[in-house]
Amino acid sequence: MLRSLVKDSAVYAVGVIATQLVGFIMIPIYTRVLTPADYGVIETITRIVDVINLLLALGLAEALLRHYYVAQTEEDRRRLIATTFSFNLMVIVVGCTLTLPLAPQLARLAFGHERYSTYVAVWLAAMLLNNLADLPLTLWRAEGKPWRFTGISVCRLLTQVTANIILVVLLRWGVWGVAMSNFINAAAWSTLLGIAVRRKYGILLDISWLRSVLRYGLPLVPATFSQFILHYSDRFFLARYATESELGLYSLAYRFGMLVSISMRVVVTAWYPWVFSTTKCSQDTTSIRRAAALVLVVLAMIAGTLMLCTEIVLRLMSAPRFWQASQYVSLIAAGCWFFAAHIPWSVGARLANRTEVVAKAHLFTAGASLLGYAWFIPRYGAWGAAVMTLLSFVCLSLTCLIWSERTMPVRQDVHAISFALLLLAASAGGDAILRARGDVSTGIRLIAATAIFAATVAYVNYRLSEQAVEKLCRRLWHRFRSIRERHTKGHESNQR
Repeated sequence: MLRSLVKDSAVYAVGVIATQLVGFIMIPIYTRVLTPADYGVIETITRIVDVINLLLALGLAEALLRHYYVAQTEEDRRRLIATTFSFNLMVIVVGCTLTLPLAPQLARLAFGHERYSTYVAVWLAAMLLNNLADLPLTLWRAEGKPWRFTGISVCRLLTQVTANIILVVLLRWGVWGVAMSNFINAAAWSTLLGIAVRRKYGILLDISWLRSVLRYGLPLVPATFSQFILHYSDRFFLARYATESELGLYSLAYRFGMLVSISMRVVVTAWYPWVFSTTKCSQDTTSIRRAAALVLVVLAMIAGTLMLCTEIVLRLMSAPRFWQASQYVSLIAAGCWFFAAHIPWSVGARLANRTEVVAKAHLFTAGASLLGYAWFIPRYGAWGAAVMTLLSFVCLSLTCLIWSERTMPVRQDVHAISFALLLLAASAGGDAILRARGDVSTGIRLIAATAIFAATVAYVNYRLSEQAVEKLCRRLWHRFRSIRERHTKGHESNQR
């Protein structure tokens, strides 16, 4: 069972990374075409739109994924899917009618003026259209079609990058070019995927299925909104109490730290279908515990690599005025590891269909983090935001762990968690020492990252995967030797 999770995650990885890769592909371009202030404006508007999106999502994607495995017959699944898609379309139409006229007020809330209200309106329209395209991707996850998910995601990436290059680089439209690129891409894909799915499943509102879907999904709305507060409310405080350049540098650092969360998103794409199907066949949670331990150790290795190597990457791919962003990455990456940890640590509550437990944990942590941001950021600027990001995510993960285990015990692997925390501490300490010496030390950083990788592989091989890594290496070595021997014999026969 664990092998199927790893295999599906590997396939989904391409698709999930593709959906998140646009920002990173465009970093070398944005940092040369746009100013740090422009970058800060883009990040702030994106976060405003995310808030509206969280409220309008209604947890429908998660509810569809969970109830797909609850439905007993194909007709039940068809009615579930048609109901979810039809209700989603209704929500988007109503949301568009209500939110677009509020663009000036939203711009004033974020920036203190209405100069960017047109940008906000276009971003809102793009977000609403994107919701029509995202639900089919959730359906294909439930149906176990990772290749279709990945193919569509890669195609969306290519069209997005093409539009960005044309509008931002060639036409030099700046922030307006980024806004229009998002809108054009969203309009094209929502039309294509929305029509395809509705032709297959039709339009239907089954009240019994709708009631079940909303009962599961609605508690996740405050949970998801709380995640937004945890991830992005620091940007709004920085917009008020720091310069736009400092906001831009911190936003760039956060984008690197979020690679940990993106890596977890790769796993989550296959995680919930795998967990729900596993527990449908058996109530034994041993495989879930092993999978959670494997995920957290690998994520710690990724976070440690980011802590050590972001300095190198920024110097290679960005202009010098953006290099200072790397100083915030260690705290943000560690925080994102704890955020990722709350997903396997709250699986018990989701298996028990007690999503309100997850919501309460998120709301509690979000309230505490807002108080922390309000105190730290006016005094310490971006450093205060980075420290509170780490503290907030530690609070979230521990709260989810404690409350979920009380709801349905899964028993997490303490040994693996301790090893993951050791990797994080060693990486952050190494980065801090090098910075204190004022030494870029590319060679030392690469050696340290290699050591973190080797320690992770050894731990996974001997404790979590039943020496699967060693067996794989042996098979690859034997295959290499056989190919080499055939090549040698063929060469000798040609010489004769």
